[in-house]
Amino acid sequence: MEFVSFLPMYRVRGAREHADIFWACLRDSIRKAGLQAPDRADDFVPRMKGWLHPQLILGQTCGLPYISKLCDKVELIGTPDYGVEGCLPGFYHSTILTSLGDSRTSLPEFRGATLAFNGHDSQSGYAAIMHAVAPFARDGRFFGRAIHSGSHEASMRLVKEGRADLAAIDSVTWRMTRKFDPEIAGLKVLATTAPTPGLPFICASGISARTVFDAVRNGISSLPEQTLKAFGLKGILPFVKSEYDVIKTNLAEVQRIHALPEAEELPVH
Repeated sequence: MEFVSFLPMYRVRGAREHADIFWACLRDSIRKAGLQAPDRADDFVPRMKGWLHPQLILGQTCGLPYISKLCDKVELIGTPDYGVEGCLPGFYHSTILTSLGDSRTSLPEFRGATLAFNGHDSQSGYAAIMHAVAPFARDGRFFGRAIHSGSHEASMRLVKEGRADLAAIDSVTWRMTRKFDPEIAGLKVLATTAPTPGLPFICASGISARTVFDAVRNGISSLPEQTLKAFGLKGILPFVKSEYDVIKTNLAEVQRIHALPEAEELPVH
């Protein structure tokens, strides 16, 4: 069975060339370390199929599925540091967006509003904003309506088009979108959420995570300056599983306080 790589995060429209360069440099470094790596990063639907692939040499996942479903089944390699403003190295937060024409200026004013979110398994798009608004919930609800968009890009478009009032977007994705995707316009920042550990790199159980960590670190150091700047990438840090427990703790707190109404599955066009 051939090894695979699954890096679905941060393939922002307009910056996919940098995502390809990113994998090429990491691939070459992994091969220099004596491990196998595919020529191209792979795509998997559903994503869990890729993250749990028995020959996964390098994957990147969200912190929520990592700590809730993956951590006992994969090896944690480490956590990339994207230099997110206002966060410790290796941490990130979500940027809560609304439309430029919305006159509301604080989260409590959005009680009863419509949330666009990419998925229930997303720390940045779902869990982070649910935690941020929990103090303002009433009778087990904060949002009056929810739309399951399937992606950060789709969530932003729903807000832009006025079909949703708010969306929480991974701050690295938002930073890259502003730079590389001019089609996403008409949005403004309302707030940012509490920082949590960033999106970890993982590999299949039985693979030497330390060897892959060293290879990834070397691969990042070989990236062209423009690609480093595109991602804001500073390096990789040796985070451990316990550092992600805060995500599970925060979500459990949220679930005691409030929940989304049943989410609508609407096509984005």
